Parts: sequence; C-alpha cells; structure tokens
Amino acid sequence: MELVEKRPKLVSFRALAFHGENKGLANGAENWTIQLTQNIEVGLAVPTVAGGTLQAVVKMTLVAEAANDGKQDKKANFNAEYEAKFDYPFPITEAEATALMEPEPYQYVLVAQAFPLAMTHFRREMQSMGFDARQLPLGI
Repeated sequence: MELVEKRPKLVSFRALAFHGENKGLANGAENWTIQLTQNIEVGLAVPTVAGGTLQAVVKMTLVAEAANDGKQDKKANFNAEYEAKFDYPFPITEAEATALMEPEPYQYVLVAQAFPLAMTHFRREMQSMGFDARQLPLGI
C-alpha cells in the first residue's frame, strides 16, 4: 500500500519536436523496410523553488528510417522527441523519490505509460506524410 501512495501521476505529455521527409509516392503499392530506433531517458526533476513538486520525467527520441525494397535511392526519415512528466504526491522527499526511481521495473512502469502515447502520435504523423506506419508497435 505504501508504494501506491507514493506513485507519481502522469500530468503532462508533450510532443516536443517532429520532423519527417517522405518524397516517395504515397500509393501504398511499394514495399518498405522500416528501422525504428528509440532512446528513452528516465530521471527525477527536483524543483528549484521551495515547496515545488518533485517530478519523474521520461524523455523519448524516436527515429524511423525507411528504405524502399526495390529502389535503394528512395528513402524516408522521421524523428521526434517526446516528454512525459509525472508528479509525486506531497510530502514525498527527494531521497524517497530517488530510491523509488532506482529499480528498473519502476522505471519500466513510467515508460510503459508514456510510450504508447508517443508511438500513437509518431505513427499518425508518419501516416499524415503518406507513409503506412501500421507495422510499428504501439507498446514497448
């Protein structure tokens, strides 16, 4: 029960940046190979103002590079950055929050909440640029 009382709550999720290039045809008839790379960082944000809220922060960078199976010169590139912030309940201390953040399963729970939001946005943006991204995963 103690862990539930100290669990941070997701309060903010933002797409910080998205950039993509797909100059190929968007007819869906061509086969593409997608290589997805992800970089995920989990950290603790300590307020600089007295009485501020401690936050767990998850930052993600997603990069997808796609190549046309038949034509090596046809490529598409997409990259995006996302940030999720989780507020710890008051009166948790920095030492308690740091101890909670150390185990990998605890970090996984935070990432597992933010990753589907990021991938949903990432896939939708790729699709808006004429690229079929249904084969990309929604979960980690």
